[in-house]
Amino acid sequence: MMHDFTLRVAGESGEGVITVGETVARIAAREGLQLVTFRTFPAEIKGGACMMQLRLSDQKISYHGEKVDCLVALNQAALDENFPDLKEQGVLLCEAECDVIEDGLSATVYKVPFERIAVREIGSRISKNIVVLGVLAELLAIPKPRVEEFLAEKFAKKSEAILDHNMQALEKGICFARENFSKREGFGFPPGKPERHLLMTGNEAIALGSAAAGVKCFFGYPITPASEIMEWLAVHLPRMGGKVLQTEDEISAICAVAGASWAGEKAMTATSGPGVSLMSEALGLLSIAEIPAVIVDSQRGGPSTGLPTKTEQSDLMLAIHGSHGDAPRVVIAPTSVSECITMMGAAFYFAEKYQMPVIVLVDQALSARVETVKPGIVEEIPKSSRLRAQAPAEGNFARYKLANSPVSPAAIPGTDGCEHMVTGMEHDEFGNFACDDETHTAMTVKRFRKLEEIEHDPLTQNLCQSIGEGRADIGVVTWGSSAGPVEEAIAEARRLGISVRGLVPKILNPLPHAQMKKFFSEVNRVIVPELNFTGQLASQLRATYRVPTISLTKIKGVPLEPSEIVAKIIEATDGLQQRSARRYGRAR
Repeated sequence: MMHDFTLRVAGESGEGVITVGETVARIAAREGLQLVTFRTFPAEIKGGACMMQLRLSDQKISYHGEKVDCLVALNQAALDENFPDLKEQGVLLCEAECDVIEDGLSATVYKVPFERIAVREIGSRISKNIVVLGVLAELLAIPKPRVEEFLAEKFAKKSEAILDHNMQALEKGICFARENFSKREGFGFPPGKPERHLLMTGNEAIALGSAAAGVKCFFGYPITPASEIMEWLAVHLPRMGGKVLQTEDEISAICAVAGASWAGEKAMTATSGPGVSLMSEALGLLSIAEIPAVIVDSQRGGPSTGLPTKTEQSDLMLAIHGSHGDAPRVVIAPTSVSECITMMGAAFYFAEKYQMPVIVLVDQALSARVETVKPGIVEEIPKSSRLRAQAPAEGNFARYKLANSPVSPAAIPGTDGCEHMVTGMEHDEFGNFACDDETHTAMTVKRFRKLEEIEHDPLTQNLCQSIGEGRADIGVVTWGSSAGPVEEAIAEARRLGISVRGLVPKILNPLPHAQMKKFFSEVNRVIVPELNFTGQLASQLRATYRVPTISLTKIKGVPLEPSEIVAKIIEATDGLQQRSARRYGRAR
């Protein structure tokens, strides 16, 4: 039996909401628990609504939870916004001045003067979040030594007076809860396990995976929600012999990546949708010049500046088609923080082996998500290398030689006997400009044949997750961070007796055709849940496989919820039954 618990802390930016959530998360990881989080924060520099949700479990989980067991609301606005998500038998901790209509309410309500305790008893309003942490520690039976240990680490570089100040705030919160809360049997942390887990965000995992895959050069320009990738690498990559440079804009970043990669180094950048738009011309250069490159796109709400701190999956078409001319590239999408590590290895594998750009699609929710990761996961990263050229015995070096393989050996600049032209113009085998139709056709076919080979690459066969086996009435196909809620929705639909299974392609260009075709042949209706308005993956599936799809789209800046997907599955099931009934009636 799985034991899990979902906590949400909500308030205003600057009140320490994220600090409380991250502290509980790190303690839970040290206690051997699995966890997944979700957070929202405002686009404003100061103020605005902020929330962090944590789901803790004694077993592996893939979603941050829908309804919450415990809600901490630090002001009235946070209470009004988040109270509908509290479970019927849940617990509400709210600021003492908040108005709560308790008539007919099945949840337990504790009003706590967080701010008064911080200001009057500690003498500092900024200690409010530590008071909250103390209250939660007592309510959830979090071992006090664990909290003190974490605070000691957090404030290790501060003065002893600051540490003592926060320890007092923690004690005040614990004492208040001990004196005012009734005991709740079975309410609190799930029982942990002896092992400890690594804990990191999606962006940290992307950076770690890149470093483990051997990246030597990172060029980027800060942009929400991808900036932390560059920040992590700026600290750690130079220690590994690499280089990080903040460029003046995204165009400079992708051009620097092209130059470093052409010179023989593994190179990458990270940005969001607006940055990928600016990079589209250089993506064409990388394609025609057959230069490896990895580009991470942490998607946010759009278009234009749009919703810079909210999540969306609306860059799929941009990633696949965003360049003038026919410019092939690989597009992959991890579904979890753990996969952010291993899929960065896959990105460099495809980029280096097939000498082409690879775009890694994540989103704000996955970039900012904190999740437990098993130690040693970097050992699962595939090795990547580029086919190196040697000087020909006679004649000139043909950098883009037309042969059985579409991948030609690449020469490091300065290699004797391997001199050649590199240009964004169409070219012949030696890199010389050629604008005749025969050469252009041959070279375009060469570049696109790489996608055909990637489709049959052994690594590609592992980049498609099946949820369930055999025939089913309903099939659900999704991608990226939407995989977690889809997995839970399918489990719930099965408990309701519905015949349903799912498929999550983690490589989106080229699609894993063999697995996709097999899946479509074994289901009667296909639902495609995704976080965009136009149903971009659904459109891609209809165009590629001529299969009718039912789109489930959402653009509210937050992830899909399992209940939304279950409702769509039920609706599709009812439609199938009605269609069968009509056919049966006509047959009679």
